[in-house]
Amino acid sequence: MKSQTKSALRSSNLTDKPDFLTELAHVIAAVGTDGFYNKASLLLSNVLRCGKRLVMRYSAFDRPAFIVNEALTEEGVAYYLAGLYRVDPLHKLARTNSEPTVVSLRALTTEIDESYLAELVKMSIFDELALILPAYGGVTIAFCCERHRVRFEPRDFEIANALLPTLEALHKLHMDRLFIEARTVNRKTIDESFNNPLLVLDRRGEIAYANEAWSLTPNSAEILPQIAEQIATAGPAFLQLDNQQVVHWDRLPDDFSLAPGGQLIVVERRSPGPLPISGEAVLDTFCNQQDLTPREAEIVRLSFVGLPNAAIAKQLGVSVGTVKNHRWRLYYKLDITSERELFHLFLSTLLSLENSPVG
Repeated sequence: MKSQTKSALRSSNLTDKPDFLTELAHVIAAVGTDGFYNKASLLLSNVLRCGKRLVMRYSAFDRPAFIVNEALTEEGVAYYLAGLYRVDPLHKLARTNSEPTVVSLRALTTEIDESYLAELVKMSIFDELALILPAYGGVTIAFCCERHRVRFEPRDFEIANALLPTLEALHKLHMDRLFIEARTVNRKTIDESFNNPLLVLDRRGEIAYANEAWSLTPNSAEILPQIAEQIATAGPAFLQLDNQQVVHWDRLPDDFSLAPGGQLIVVERRSPGPLPISGEAVLDTFCNQQDLTPREAEIVRLSFVGLPNAAIAKQLGVSVGTVKNHRWRLYYKLDITSERELFHLFLSTLLSLENSPVG
């Protein structure tokens, strides 16, 4: 792995570029500060020649959060958090992946994700390359680089994979330092990585650190014996506090400075998780509910994968004018005026059909 990393760095000529080394020094200097994610994502976006970037926090139970947003408008963020995140392939991956990895959004897409990808295109995001870094307490951090017009190429993946071990090591050091400083200088919050009530127990079960939010959590002291019992018996690693909140815990690694081999306990809001429903099944239900004709249903499906009228006409073997007429009747029937409203309506149907337990 080390030889592959060195080879990739040499082939990309990154180490020969003064700007890269200077920016890397800025990232190192930002370890343990609130500027770390911004500096690290800026380095990555410059190396990969991206005009837009995001850093996302994906949680074990709560909806995602934006740590750095240099890509979406306020309207786009609100739209995403209102429910679009539930068909975000990176969100799904973060709930199941436990290893640092480099992924492309387009490589992750499935039948239901195609409509999500088409929505991103409308937000001026054509392709996305992400470095996924699992953290502690069920948190996963994703450094996302966005391109407006072109796909990422194999060389971009080579460079990103070459940088992955370095960013992983710096991120681990960043989190380690945050917890050490939180205990020693009594910081009220631990950066953007962990903004929930949290408690750190050492391997003996003694409290090593508790943030202010933990002390404000109702019945926080009473739930500790239940947690200790479930840890001792290898029971489920979470407890439902009420309809809105869940407490869960994660074993810390042996090289975690504050509490080697201890437990990180986090209280989270329980939000709806990724949707497990087939996109085709939802689309069929949507079209049936709205009483769409077979041709209207086909136009809806092709629109959701991002095809313009000309491409839809070519695929269906009809004129562009015919497609426009079908689309006008479709919009009139649904009492909408745009493709964005069409997807909003579809997303509402999709969310209403999801009956699986969250998390």
